[in-house]
Amino acid sequence: MPRTPFAVVSVLEGSLRAAVNALLAGADPYTTLKIATVLISASRLLRAVRRAARCEGLYAWVLSLLVPWLKMLPAVRQQLSKESEKLRHSLEPTMIKDLTAPCVSLPARGETEASVLKLMQTRRELDTRYWSDGRVTGAIYHGGREYMDFIGRVYGMFAFANPLHCSIHPATRQMESEVISMVTKMYNGDPNAGVCGAFTTGGTESILMAMKAYRDYGRSHRRIASPNVVACVTAHAAFDKAAQYFGIELRKARTRSDMQVDVAHVRSLIDSNTVALVGSAPQYAHGTIDDIEALGELAASYGVGLHVDCCLGGFLLPFLAKAGYALPKHFDFRVAGVTSISCDPHKYGFAPKGSSLVLFRTPELRHAMYTFVTQVPRRAAQTPPGSTRPKSPAPTLSPRPLTRRSGRAGSTRRPPSSARGPAAWWRRRGPR
Repeated sequence: MPRTPFAVVSVLEGSLRAAVNALLAGADPYTTLKIATVLISASRLLRAVRRAARCEGLYAWVLSLLVPWLKMLPAVRQQLSKESEKLRHSLEPTMIKDLTAPCVSLPARGETEASVLKLMQTRRELDTRYWSDGRVTGAIYHGGREYMDFIGRVYGMFAFANPLHCSIHPATRQMESEVISMVTKMYNGDPNAGVCGAFTTGGTESILMAMKAYRDYGRSHRRIASPNVVACVTAHAAFDKAAQYFGIELRKARTRSDMQVDVAHVRSLIDSNTVALVGSAPQYAHGTIDDIEALGELAASYGVGLHVDCCLGGFLLPFLAKAGYALPKHFDFRVAGVTSISCDPHKYGFAPKGSSLVLFRTPELRHAMYTFVTQVPRRAAQTPPGSTRPKSPAPTLSPRPLTRRSGRAGSTRRPPSSARGPAAWWRRRGPR
């Protein structure tokens, strides 16, 4: 008569019990407890070593364990203090230069309108002195002085609008919806198919909202209590901030020799608690574009989300083909596995600082972005992203007549054209 599974387990348990009893025969309770403690500690250590080997590497892991202890040594602490003081003194001249009429307390009497405007004009000239000659990169994105003055006038019309209260600001509500719709279609998303989004104060908040959505979506749909997200080591620091804010484990995948993410390493870092993968298009440090199509296939096969960070190139990549620089692969909602995208109009969209969007493939995923509070006396509350933002969508929408698709192709052509000369020189010269 064949044995049932229960009978087989009972036999194995009996054999295991006999072996353990024989091993510990004559041992006192303390020895038994010590052995159990050592085995549990060894198991946890091996698990940590295995995780370190898969993620940051054993060298970096060991270094992260030793550095806090090394910092406690008197000689090391003294050297760190010395270097910190040296750094502070080197930065101080930069921080206090060009001060104009410092005021650190509320004045006893108000200033005249003329005096305030004069001071603001002086400070404006100071704030444009160091970049107006075009020798700064990665900090200021604008369309020229006349264009900035135009955007400033539009901004002034809506400076005191509060987008949180959309019922009393119907025009602001409409403009926000229009911006989201325009950018959704720019990334080949179909609003009729459910692709939607939200207006935020910047790329960091867009990334924070996306990561919060993946955490909560994984919690409600897959019962994941300890979520993790897999991103490349070149991903923006906002993903580290999101991980710290929302209790998400951020696993870092290495790069290939061309500085694109190593998709094979990404695959090895995915497990049952993974809620999303991250790809950059492009990443900030080197300008390379991760293989979004490969990441999309990977995300779809494991049933996890894929966020594409387009904050830097958000208004360049969609127009590269028309500018004569077609990309070999897709990076937007044409990739089936892409479930969210972050994009900054305040960079190459030439909107004022504080304008960003986060787009979602489905309303259900966007729903997880919000925070709902129902235990509030007298009324329920819901907090959308950017509820404290000081800017309205109006200045973001205003470039519309000035930056139609034909014009976007022209402005998109300039950055890569300008970069080709230095890039060719670097290839000829090579690193020294």
